[in-house]
Amino acid sequence: MSKITVGVIFGGRSVEHEVSLLSAKSIIRNLNPDKYQVFPIFIEKNGTWRKASIDRWIKDGELKIFTNSFLSPSLNPEKPVFYELGLNKVEGEHRVDVLFPVLHGTYGEDGTVQGLFELMGIPFVGASVLGSSMGMDKIAMKTIFREAKLPVVKFTGFYSHEWRLNREIIAKNVLSEIGIPCFVKSANLGSSVSITKVKLEDGLEKAIDFACTFSHRIMVEKAVLNPREIEVSVLGNENPIASLPGEIIPHREFYDYIAKYIEDGTALIAPANIEEGLVEKFQEYAIRAFKALDCEGMGRVDFLMEKTTDEIFVSEINTIPGFTQISMYPKLWEVSGIKYPELVTRLIDLALDRHEMKKKLRTDIK
Repeated sequence: MSKITVGVIFGGRSVEHEVSLLSAKSIIRNLNPDKYQVFPIFIEKNGTWRKASIDRWIKDGELKIFTNSFLSPSLNPEKPVFYELGLNKVEGEHRVDVLFPVLHGTYGEDGTVQGLFELMGIPFVGASVLGSSMGMDKIAMKTIFREAKLPVVKFTGFYSHEWRLNREIIAKNVLSEIGIPCFVKSANLGSSVSITKVKLEDGLEKAIDFACTFSHRIMVEKAVLNPREIEVSVLGNENPIASLPGEIIPHREFYDYIAKYIEDGTALIAPANIEEGLVEKFQEYAIRAFKALDCEGMGRVDFLMEKTTDEIFVSEINTIPGFTQISMYPKLWEVSGIKYPELVTRLIDLALDRHEMKKKLRTDIK
């Protein structure tokens, strides 16, 4: 039986570029070499697609990527290939059976690259264009959650150009509707990039100015006092399943980018020490959130739970969660009975199954 060629795409134009490299390395190491042939695709920070050489990268454990030729995707769904480009000519083509995007954040997790995959007519791991785009935009996502009767904290959103024109009015409305303390966030970035916790009124405008440097849409949400940060992994297409919950105990005031990726000290507890009734509630909410956004394949749903009351709030979903060996998504499946190699195999199978289902849909009215 011939091997399945898996195009693992990593890097990208996002501020989460470096995180993507760590995730990709773990995925490639855990792909069954007897079943899969890896075709590594590295997207540079400037957006250039390159064929990568991973042998030394994987062997030495370095994060340096050894790139070869330039790549260009074919937009002919009858020929799902990547063209290898030399100087002013096509030097070859590489057929790929399924794509595994490991592109966290902008231009990777937001539906843009998923749209390209759809045009190529090639199966891919993870959420659809719709699920990816809604899962990336915090304002759209929380609006959908609220409509689905899922518990969310009070929030408001606005555009950066509105802020430039009416900053005093918006600041007054935020203080009146949301209050202090609150969190100011760019609407469409992951890995806690651009997030500021505002504890005094005079810090609000500075926090919004900072968020506006990353995004044209800004969200402000009420801070949950004394929260526990709980995460649940979801896996599946039509009938998704949820893992046991895990808990993040940050060593900083909240789980920001530095706590996630730069400093040591944050504890990842899997499974979380939660009573059984609450475990089932977290799993139910996770699956409902996953379905509400039309997600498929994988997703990690993050929650906040008020320590004294056990009140639960759905915070967000990550449609391409971190995939390093210590990331919560694979760790939660590990403690729930699915080991890392089996997990990536299931995700690839889900991508292939979905593609076969979509091929059966009519594309004409004759």
